[in-house]
Amino acid sequence: MVFYIIFSPSLFYFFYFIVFPHGVEILTDWTFYLVIISFLFSINELYHWAKIGRRSELSDLVAIALFFCIIFFITKDLLTSLMGAFSIYLWVGIIELREYPVINKILIISLITYNVIFVAGLVSFYYEDPFYINTAFAFSFWIILILGFILFGRKYIVVWRFMSPAYLLLFLYVIAWIAIIFINQYTPLEFISTSPLNSERIQPIDFIMNIYFVLIVVNWFVYLISGIVLDKLLGIKKVEDENFLKIVENVKNDIGIKGKVKVGFGRYPILNAMAYGAFFDKRIAIIAEDIDQIPEDELKGIVAHELAHTKGKHTLILTFITTADLVFRMIVGLPATYYDYTFGDPQIPMIGFIFLNIVLYMFIFIFIRFLEGKADLKAKNSGYAKELAKALYNLESFYATGREFGLNTMLLCEERITKDNQLLDYMDTADYIHQSIIKPKRGSLLANLMNSHPPTYFRIAALLGEELKPGKEALLPFICLKRSKQKKYAKKFEKARYAFKIIANEKFKDYFNVENVSLLLENLRRREIYKRELKRDFIFKNKITDKIIFGKLEDIQFLDDICDSDQYIITDLKMSQKLHLNTSLYTKTQVNLNSTYFFKKNVPMILSDIELNLEKIGGNYVFLDKDGNKILKPIKKTKLPISVDNIKKYKDQEIFLKLKGELKIYRCTNIISKEIFNDYELEFSRTIENPIERQESLNFKLSELIIRPRNIYFSISRNVYFRKYEIELFNWLLNNQIRVFIYLKKPVNNLEIGKILKLNVNFEGIEKELNHDDIKNNDFIIVKNIFGKEINIPYKLLELITFKWDTAMIQKKSETSFFSRIGYKIMNKFKPEKVLYQ
Repeated sequence: MVFYIIFSPSLFYFFYFIVFPHGVEILTDWTFYLVIISFLFSINELYHWAKIGRRSELSDLVAIALFFCIIFFITKDLLTSLMGAFSIYLWVGIIELREYPVINKILIISLITYNVIFVAGLVSFYYEDPFYINTAFAFSFWIILILGFILFGRKYIVVWRFMSPAYLLLFLYVIAWIAIIFINQYTPLEFISTSPLNSERIQPIDFIMNIYFVLIVVNWFVYLISGIVLDKLLGIKKVEDENFLKIVENVKNDIGIKGKVKVGFGRYPILNAMAYGAFFDKRIAIIAEDIDQIPEDELKGIVAHELAHTKGKHTLILTFITTADLVFRMIVGLPATYYDYTFGDPQIPMIGFIFLNIVLYMFIFIFIRFLEGKADLKAKNSGYAKELAKALYNLESFYATGREFGLNTMLLCEERITKDNQLLDYMDTADYIHQSIIKPKRGSLLANLMNSHPPTYFRIAALLGEELKPGKEALLPFICLKRSKQKKYAKKFEKARYAFKIIANEKFKDYFNVENVSLLLENLRRREIYKRELKRDFIFKNKITDKIIFGKLEDIQFLDDICDSDQYIITDLKMSQKLHLNTSLYTKTQVNLNSTYFFKKNVPMILSDIELNLEKIGGNYVFLDKDGNKILKPIKKTKLPISVDNIKKYKDQEIFLKLKGELKIYRCTNIISKEIFNDYELEFSRTIENPIERQESLNFKLSELIIRPRNIYFSISRNVYFRKYEIELFNWLLNNQIRVFIYLKKPVNNLEIGKILKLNVNFEGIEKELNHDDIKNNDFIIVKNIFGKEINIPYKLLELITFKWDTAMIQKKSETSFFSRIGYKIMNKFKPEKVLYQ
């Protein structure tokens, strides 16, 4: 191995010196050392793969980093290197995800697009001319659009949740540039492709005979013709349904619109709406699979929002915003579009312009979100707040897992979601909106910075409360990145939160014919989620007030509330009284009084008490060191690691030990205590006799192991070699009747929750190494899901199995790649309760 590490780079640079005789200069090139470092990391990953038989969790990132460093070392171009790294890696992705038809097609689109840009980057490097890569990147949007249209049809154009006339605008930008090139070459006229302010002698005519003015004219031309063109482009048909038209007419009168508004409908497997057209050609369109699938009250809310855009002339204002954007670019000398790099000669490198464009659009999107807030406010003031909030809940549930970026791959496949899975989506969405009004996730807020619509939870808070105005709503994704601001607005949104509860419950119960949510959750056996936490002590902290309660979790009860269904029943150990805490309002941290904890210095400390201040918004963990000295650690700043008592509870219990990539079931037969935590010894023996392997006991020091408590998972491998251990795990799950989450290789209906009833796998066939495809096609498992239905799942569709157990999943550090160990070390620092890495 050491020989390979030394020999491989030596051979590489030997040939490098032959091709480039002056290659000694690379020793002063910092990218040379990046290649060496990434190469060593990749060798470590390859060694791990060869040794274990499976890639590590972070091997993909290491591979991408290696490709990037090599290409960057050669080309010194950041964009070429990024595109090259991902294009090479995507070849692997397409092969590995070939069983996922929709995702595979999306990857093919990405692969072709990245490879076109990458090859163009290599051509640019060879000719020392950035024209080729700049052109490829500028037209990459059209490559994606055309390939999407070929693979998925017209629905690919409209499945994105946040649609706009951008397709038409970008197309006409290209036409405008081609027209300018033609005019400059074949007529006496000459347009300039840079800002007229860069000229030494500025003449008034220069402000007209330049690309910025032409694109401004194009913007206004698109605005004037957008109604007719978008109808043709998206297949929008005139609505003839009298009931629908009557609804629109009534809402139009309430909004205060005079004159005609054309109403259209587009039949696609999505749910959306838009207002478009010039001030003299007002139009709205509803996009849905069937107009009848939208309840009348929600339809009124959607129509009210779109007509509010019409009333406020927001399409006209948007045209002014894009015009102002072009004027600003002209003044500061920024390229007008990416097409400038094909038809013009900008001085700013393409990669720099990409980052500047992102910053500029983050600013522009603030104004666009402001217009969305204004439309919501107008609909609210016209009496449609409840209807629109209900429609937003429905829309958010429709997109479910794709809510953050506006696309759900389900929309691109033929299979339709089952009613049971739809019910789970609506449950999850109600919880997501309610929780996000209290404490939005930073990932969601950051994603929204480049979004034309405010997050749904802020829109609902604005509709159902009086505290949020459009201007503040547009800025709130920035503001709430700070935790203290989240708490401030959570208090302000309390009224809106309770109003949303009423609306969501009404919608959910009516749509799924549910009389009582608490009874539904009992029937879905939701109690099993919490059963391994009962009778344990926790620090409960209120997300809004920071109030702390130290208590024992006695039981869980379910409320007749789809937004806030779960409630802890606890005993307050300080006040000796029973309390009911809504789970949505509290975080919890498990504590073990009188248990030993080891912090950074590997010194044992016993947690003897929890001290709270009078206001109960702060306090200390009280520890005793080995000499009996009291040590106070503030609750707010201290992250408790896994206690020694939790590890000791593994004795005589089944644990899941990962050896050479195989997850096997062992019993922890002994735990030997030592003065130093790292020296604790754990002994394991196999619980299941296997004639193929030697039945021997294993002994490890704690310092040799990575321990992840409770959350157990294993992926289903294509390699039949691992199948016998997968079958062993399935049989254990079947015999113990453990609730499992089964993820499937499907874009829709891809999760089953329940207990395994039957396993039908041709084990003897595997041992004899029969045709693998035959085995896959004949093997299946039967699961009784939480809805009480028996589901037959072909083995070839299984992707990942997860479940909870009282002990842990354990693996050896020596069988983990260097990069993965860094990841675990970081996790241990920030979330020490999730992983033990000494």
